[in-house]
Amino acid sequence: MTTSALIGGAVTVAIAATFALSRGPLPVHQLRDKPFNDTLHEDLATLAAASERIEALNKPKVVQTESIRPIEPDPLMVALSEPAMAPPPSRKAESDVCARHGLRKIITNSGRSWRCRK
Repeated sequence: MTTSALIGGAVTVAIAATFALSRGPLPVHQLRDKPFNDTLHEDLATLAAASERIEALNKPKVVQTESIRPIEPDPLMVALSEPAMAPPPSRKAESDVCARHGLRKIITNSGRSWRCRK
């Protein structure tokens, strides 16, 4: 596109906006059928009735509940609560890491450190 086409488009938009804005907005009293003062109380009454309906809908309702328990124990729950097998026997672990690996513990640095040796 050429610059003259862009300028022509911008001028057309500016002229259309000028005509549209020259009329201005309509006054509020021309938009209503009745005068504003007469309908004010009717509008407030309508709003009050609507807010009362909304408050009535939003009030919590009391609901009666009852707990339901099975008469006899559920066989699946009984089977799941019983252990399937005994836990494996615990092995007595050696407290010395070096002895576990077949080595001996050598204390160095005046007892502040240690290492495993053959």
